[in-house]
Amino acid sequence: MLPVVASLRPACGGSLFSALCVGTHTTLRGYATKVDIKALKRLRELNPVPMSKAKEALLSTDNDIEQAMVWLEKDAIQSGAKKAEKIKNRAASDGAIAVQINEALTAGAIIELGCETDFVARNSTFVDLASTIARSSLELAGHSALTQIEVSELSAKIAGGRTMADMVTETIGRLGENIVLRRAATMGSPDATDSMVVSGYVHGGIAGSHGASAGKIGGLVAIKSSVRSEEHRRTLSQLAGRLAQQVVGYSPRFITVDEWKAAGEAGIEGIGEPEVTVLEAQQFLFGGGTIAEVLAKVAKGVDAPVEVASFVRFERGEGVEKPVRPDFAEEVRKQLS
Repeated sequence: MLPVVASLRPACGGSLFSALCVGTHTTLRGYATKVDIKALKRLRELNPVPMSKAKEALLSTDNDIEQAMVWLEKDAIQSGAKKAEKIKNRAASDGAIAVQINEALTAGAIIELGCETDFVARNSTFVDLASTIARSSLELAGHSALTQIEVSELSAKIAGGRTMADMVTETIGRLGENIVLRRAATMGSPDATDSMVVSGYVHGGIAGSHGASAGKIGGLVAIKSSVRSEEHRRTLSQLAGRLAQQVVGYSPRFITVDEWKAAGEAGIEGIGEPEVTVLEAQQFLFGGGTIAEVLAKVAKGVDAPVEVASFVRFERGEGVEKPVRPDFAEEVRKQLS
């Protein structure tokens, strides 16, 4: 439907009023007064907002679906900003960990997105947001075994015409909980010929709407070797993926015994025993001896040195004080007793 444009010239009368009206030309833009049903259906397929909000968007844009999508995005950000300001001090002690690996298997990213409850953490909209942020984090991967990404830098990244910060704000408006991008890290390099092979694992993963997933704990592992073929790279990627499961399950602190010894000499407390806190000293989750022994076997098989360059493990809510939630069942029992 085309916009209604009316050119009106006021009926001027009287000397003073006539003087004010000379050369006056008022243009009024009218909007649709009835929602196009087909446009409404399509809009809600593209953006499943409440029916009333979809109608408002179409009426405000003359049933133009493309403009209505833009209207909804702006409205969601404005609504989210108001909501975010109200709830910004609420503890986001729950959330999800998302992991992303590039197609060349040479770089990976891991992020933690916090929210208030497990209910929202399992919501597909929240999971999709976490996955989108992890994908954007990959673009910040350099040529380092492990890089901690500044949250402010990641929040300013743009995807689909919106920043990560805008996406978070919009999701706060939709889901009604405080959502915080807490931390992010990358490892490896975007260079497809790099000698680093990266893989990751997420435990307790929840599927999103577009094949994405995020879970309670996640890990990344980078293996360094002289990659001679794609088959060689795939072999190392499979090993890195299993080692990521090892990292998630057994939470090591060091890669080698030498690192463990150096920590002890430096007076670092709580370093534990090597077979517990040293990755290479742990028994491999999938059998075959210690991690160091497995690495040696793989190196012999591919005829090239194989070593763990780095690893990282994120668990949701680490270091965040969890709020004491009221036990409603107990309150009811007290009232009835």
